[in-house]
Amino acid sequence: MKNNIKIFCLSAVFSMQFLASCNDNVDSNEPLDYPPVGAYNTSDEVNATNLIAKWSFENSIADSKGGLTGTGKNAAYTAGAKGQAFQGSKAQERYAVYNNATAVGALSSFSFSFWMKSGQTVPDGGAPGQGKGIQGIFSLVNPAGFWGGLNLFLENPDNARPNTLRLKMGIENKRVAWGGQGPIFNIEGAIDTWIQVVLTYDAATARYTVYKNGEKGTNSIYGTPYGPFTNLNGSCILYGDNPGGPDGSNGNPNSAPLYGALVFATPNLSQLVIGSNQFSTSPSLTTTHGDEGWATDYAGLLDEFRIYKSALTSSEVNALYKLESTNR
Repeated sequence: MKNNIKIFCLSAVFSMQFLASCNDNVDSNEPLDYPPVGAYNTSDEVNATNLIAKWSFENSIADSKGGLTGTGKNAAYTAGAKGQAFQGSKAQERYAVYNNATAVGALSSFSFSFWMKSGQTVPDGGAPGQGKGIQGIFSLVNPAGFWGGLNLFLENPDNARPNTLRLKMGIENKRVAWGGQGPIFNIEGAIDTWIQVVLTYDAATARYTVYKNGEKGTNSIYGTPYGPFTNLNGSCILYGDNPGGPDGSNGNPNSAPLYGALVFATPNLSQLVIGSNQFSTSPSLTTTHGDEGWATDYAGLLDEFRIYKSALTSSEVNALYKLESTNR
């Protein structure tokens, strides 16, 4: 009987010590020790040598990688996917303009990675104004042209896909005969929820790819203004001239050259805008045109906006998503 009592007492002591230890862990302010994702412990380690600009929007429009400092127009912030986020508006102009972005102007391949939360776009109302028409997210400014060198924006809605955001990245490449190409990406299940979007272009293969939340399998490419392809499951090839047929098993019957490296219509582009189109700012950033009724500033939220000078691999995109999802 005495032995049983001793065993019971010792068990009670160990139980209390264990519970105390657990309580200490629960109350601790120490960060959780996450395992690495592949070879990376933080999101900034992913393809770090090719990361040329990064905006986290922690109550600031500053670029923490390339050192770009911008001029904000009514800049505002709110809770984001990771810390704070840039808060667009349907009621007033909100954007940031940056100079001396020579590394962005020298891109030949690229990856754009960002988190966004947006409602559906609203068809234009025939006169300039917030909340109407396409919504500009990013533009590499070409002051001598209507469109910039790169133009990222939300397209008008597809009424047959009410829960789909239509995202477009237009490219103005003077090196090719068949210019003005810009795939339209239909991103399903993207309304009013945080999603990570990565757009990559590889000059060596001329392949354009879109990822949602680290994966490309659930996205489709609707097409381009001049392109023959549709619904290519998140990836397509761009050509420097009319390929004469859809991308795929019977693609490029005209043996058109690949799109290749980007060479922008005006050399030495070094100004960019986040949160608007280049012609939607006040005053306009291009000398050729002003505000349009079918276009407006971005009205949603943006976070962790990154630009790389190379095309991220699928494993790098997946790692970036997992790391940013856990605030690393």
